[in-house]
Amino acid sequence: MTGLLRRPSARLFIVAAIVVIAMVLSLPIALTPSLRSRLTRALSERFDSKVELASLHVTILPRPRVSGSGVVLRHKGRSDVPPLITIATFAAEASLWGLIGRPVRLSNVRVEGLEINIPPGGVDLDKKDDARSASVPQPADPKPETVKRASASSLIVDGLLAERAVLRILRRDPGKAPRVWEIAHLSMQRAGANEPWPFHAQLTNPVPPGRLDVRGTFGPWSAGEPSETPLGAAYEFRDADLGVFKGIRGALQSNGQFKGVLKQIEVTGTTDVPQFALDDVGHPVPLKTQFTAMVDGTNGNTWLKPVNAQLGQSSVVAQGGIVEREEQDGRTIELDIDMADARIEDILRLAVKSSQPALVGGLKLKTKFLLPPGKVDVIEKLQLDGSFHIASAQFSEGGLQAKMNALSQKAKGDAGSGKPAERVASDFAGRYVMKGGVIRFASLTFTVPGARLNLAGTYAIRSEALDFHGTVRMDAKLSELTTGYKSVLLKAIDPLVQRKDVTVIPITVSGTADQPKFGLDVKRALTRH
Repeated sequence: MTGLLRRPSARLFIVAAIVVIAMVLSLPIALTPSLRSRLTRALSERFDSKVELASLHVTILPRPRVSGSGVVLRHKGRSDVPPLITIATFAAEASLWGLIGRPVRLSNVRVEGLEINIPPGGVDLDKKDDARSASVPQPADPKPETVKRASASSLIVDGLLAERAVLRILRRDPGKAPRVWEIAHLSMQRAGANEPWPFHAQLTNPVPPGRLDVRGTFGPWSAGEPSETPLGAAYEFRDADLGVFKGIRGALQSNGQFKGVLKQIEVTGTTDVPQFALDDVGHPVPLKTQFTAMVDGTNGNTWLKPVNAQLGQSSVVAQGGIVEREEQDGRTIELDIDMADARIEDILRLAVKSSQPALVGGLKLKTKFLLPPGKVDVIEKLQLDGSFHIASAQFSEGGLQAKMNALSQKAKGDAGSGKPAERVASDFAGRYVMKGGVIRFASLTFTVPGARLNLAGTYAIRSEALDFHGTVRMDAKLSELTTGYKSVLLKAIDPLVQRKDVTVIPITVSGTADQPKFGLDVKRALTRH
């Protein structure tokens, strides 16, 4: 061995080996300041942010690795809002060329404590505009001046994995809590490149709470205006609890796709609520929808254009908006609803406590629907303004239908014919306004062959109390409604209630929907003559 070491070639080899080892051991020390500078500059350019990096460590053996902690990105250097991105710790692999070449390339990056805070942005709504009149934004492409060119990409991440991350959408009003998504799992490929970044995310939607699984592409990041960042993906939304909206219940499932930029996302999809119900009633009715919507991803405002829904056997078309005003805490739902092919039994099953709907028949309805924010029950804050027509309706409860059959027979003057009363169909129509859990009917008409009721009054949804006043108009004379001595006595009154060969009787309707009470409005009857 001593002789070997005396040879010049051997000594040269040993010295070279020592130098190489020393260089390898010292390479991390040499690389770290340069890599720190290049990483912070790349992040700053990509996200237009001031970058803080608390620590950075580089190892070469057995293979190149990078780790660090305390990453903070402040968009445009702002300190008056939460940082755009914070990362508690990260660890990554790389090749030697990936560390010293351009761009810096990292792979298999695992981050802990990832928090993303999207600054306020999105479509402005004038305070005087409502959801229906506000112009619906169209799908948007990112503005060219907000997207970095390919030559500017100086950091590429080939594979990023984050667990238990948090995404927050900040509000313009700092007094309002941000919209928060808890991301259980996020994986992304080619992050940082000037092309879309494939991703897969599993997260919890805040309202209504439920599990979202999203696969698609995100980016490239729009450094000048984050809300202009493009995205496109398919989603599955599962087990969304509608009970968070006080007054209703059901589990919502949804599938669909979305595309656009963060502040203007076009969403198409379907929803299914097999057991949709009102809390106070508890009768479930299946609800399915097909929809196209424009969503402002920076604040959650949504414009429906339109929604085609199926409630039981009833078709519903709705369009309008679900928006949050600057002076409000929560969203206002404001819609125009058209039910051109519906069934009244679907509505009654949903809204009335009786085990079976008291009425079946075709329904046409148009209404303006306003549901302001607030923690009060839906029935109390819901506002409606519209009209309806129920055609060829029949009462499902035998006793009530029998009364309608008898009323029609008497109103036509057939009370003494001895024939059994025929089963008749009824027509209903009216104009109404609902507010504070009470429906006020400016006009309500009820028609059976031979008779027509014209009413106005109120119906209280919770108590089902009725309070109506109006008139009954019949083809028959009052004396023809009965037989025997009663008929003879009523003949003296016939002239008092006849109007152009039609009998007109002022009435009242009270009681409840299950047990209505009809009475003569004596005061009006006396003051008419």
